[in-house]
Amino acid sequence: MNRSMLTKILTFFAYILAQVLLFNKIVLFDTAFCFVYIGFLLTFPMELTVISGMLIGFATGLSVDMFTNTLGLHASASVLMMAVRPRLLSIMTPHGGYPPNVLPRPQSMGLGWFSTYALILIFIHQLLLFFVEHGGFSMFWSTLTKAVSSTLFTFVMIVLVQYLFAPKSEKR
Repeated sequence: MNRSMLTKILTFFAYILAQVLLFNKIVLFDTAFCFVYIGFLLTFPMELTVISGMLIGFATGLSVDMFTNTLGLHASASVLMMAVRPRLLSIMTPHGGYPPNVLPRPQSMGLGWFSTYALILIFIHQLLLFFVEHGGFSMFWSTLTKAVSSTLFTFVMIVLVQYLFAPKSEKR
């Protein structure tokens, strides 16, 4: 097993444990929830295939579901997010293309680029998560408020984690 694979596995467990033991208990104003484990999915290499991404998203979401007893809610939202990710990356491709061997992180791509990328994907994740949790569109505005506030809260926490704990080098 190479070093980058071992690092990804350890990172996976760190994100899941942080989500389950800490971030599941943090709620702002009974509206904003933090799902920091999404940060693990956002930072995969840009060359990751759709199927691989969806499988990784499923495993990550299912891991959170097992600890939170949410019956596939996080798995489905994570799979959708990872299915949309390659299309979003292709839309956001700069004129010269992406630099080789760079990961989608604020340190390497810039905070502006990362903000657009992450906010869109996090919002898609939150929309599915909260609308499925509420069982439809009957409470549309309160569910949308939860999704928007949770997107912002999650984004801020992911950026903080990236700047505090992500390695400075971009080697994979």
